[in-house]
Amino acid sequence: MQVVGISASVVVGTLLLVALWALRRRLHARELELEQKARELERRAQELSVSRAAEQRLGEELAEARRAEDEARRAREEAVTASRAKSAFLANMSHELRTPLNSILGFAQLVERDPSLADRHRENLAVICKSGEHLLGLVNDILEMAKIEAGRMTLVDTDFDLHETLSGLSEMFAVEAQKRGLTLTVEREQDVPRHVHGDEGKLRQVLINLLGNALKFTPRGSITLRASARRSTGTYEGGAYDGGAHDGAAAGRVRVSFEVADTGRGMAREELAELFEAFAQTATGRRSREGTGLGLHISRRIVRLMGGDIRVESQVGRGTTLRFDVRLSLADAAGARAGGAPRALRVVGLSSGQPRYRVLVVDDRWDVRHCLLKLLDSVGVEARSATNGLGAVAQWETWAPHLVLLDLRMPLLDGYEAASRIKASPRGHETVVVAMTASAFEQNRALAAEAGCDDFVSKPFRDADILGLLTKHLGARFEVEERPSEPRSAQAAPAVDLARAAAGLPPSLRKDLRRAATRLDAKAVQATLDRFRPEDAELAGAVAELARGYRFDSILALSSAEEEEPS
Repeated sequence: MQVVGISASVVVGTLLLVALWALRRRLHARELELEQKARELERRAQELSVSRAAEQRLGEELAEARRAEDEARRAREEAVTASRAKSAFLANMSHELRTPLNSILGFAQLVERDPSLADRHRENLAVICKSGEHLLGLVNDILEMAKIEAGRMTLVDTDFDLHETLSGLSEMFAVEAQKRGLTLTVEREQDVPRHVHGDEGKLRQVLINLLGNALKFTPRGSITLRASARRSTGTYEGGAYDGGAHDGAAAGRVRVSFEVADTGRGMAREELAELFEAFAQTATGRRSREGTGLGLHISRRIVRLMGGDIRVESQVGRGTTLRFDVRLSLADAAGARAGGAPRALRVVGLSSGQPRYRVLVVDDRWDVRHCLLKLLDSVGVEARSATNGLGAVAQWETWAPHLVLLDLRMPLLDGYEAASRIKASPRGHETVVVAMTASAFEQNRALAAEAGCDDFVSKPFRDADILGLLTKHLGARFEVEERPSEPRSAQAAPAVDLARAAAGLPPSLRKDLRRAATRLDAKAVQATLDRFRPEDAELAGAVAELARGYRFDSILALSSAEEEEPS
């Protein structure tokens, strides 16, 4: 029994130990579970904290985004306001600069029409006109650049005679080329259409800039302008294309290519990269001290606007070639002729058997009115004037003019409203209203057309522009007098290589000539010329013509020709 009792005690003790061990295990497992839950709760608390921080950051980012959006909206509003202010500034500057230039060039042309004018006065007038045209070109470059930046440059397409345009460019640069002893050639392939539709003014602007640069930087040799047209199908007969398309375009379209090549100083490869940058000039351009560095930049923007691009090839000492192409449309001959102004500059009066045309000139500036009245009176056209839109409407009602030259910017009643009032009545449809403006923006043309104007002329205008309007809209015919002989400064100088001849002068003479040209001293230039006139009268005469035209820059280039030649 005692043994049994001991065994039972052992079993009970063992069972208690097992129970205690199991309980301890359960307590330990419970502790681990609680610790895990605590860690989970801590992790969730951390995640919640991170989430709250992220939510706070998101809120801050949203607030920042709203502030940025508000700032961007204010910036856009300020940009629009600034753009409008810039446009208004450009319009005002254009008007203020081009209007006095219109008077300078206009009155110079009026005086030049006087057949009794002495040759020496005609020479002075030629200098005034040339300087005025140069200043106008600089003003136009700056305004054109500003229009590009403002996104305001647009094309104004009309029908024109491309062959006549190229011939006119040849005549324009021939005299200057001969004065410099250069050969100027204009080559036009047979496939170039004659009558086309496009922006003649901008095409001429590009070609004039390229030819002007070629003349400026070519001391000797030749300059060549080439024109060609690419076509894919169809035939070209008698000045018109028979069906087909050109360069992949639809029928009636043509891609015309132009190339201006010279044998001038050329440019280094590293200079070509910045050639078309605004206000950038090559080393040769900086030495010439001419221009603004805008011409090629503006030309490239114009060519791209016309559907092409400009490419350049150049070698130092070998010359430069610039090529570009533009898209044009084919036009009929009648439309191209109708858009052109008479080329004759010496109109003496109306042909016999024509009615007495009445023209009303409306402008708030006395000089513009006076210049136009004198021009119209000199050719036998009856003309009256008004100073604002109200006076224009009143004169139109009482006098019934055939044509009204109407300035767009005037006090009391501007030209747009005056044109609308005139064209609002049935009788107004029989009156030709031509808008005049010195503004640089082409959209004025569209606004004038919406107001009822039949045509548009920009200031400064020339005699041929005004008389061309009478021919175009009224059918006026004019008697043309053969031009008097050109004054000596405008005549073509002998085709002598001036740079080469000047390089042959003794160093002391070249130094004195350079010093006189630097001081803009015409008397000193003449005194230097007298020293070598017996040995080289032709060179002395050519340089004297440059001095009479105040072309001291060209004299300086001649006297420095040897030093400026590239190595």
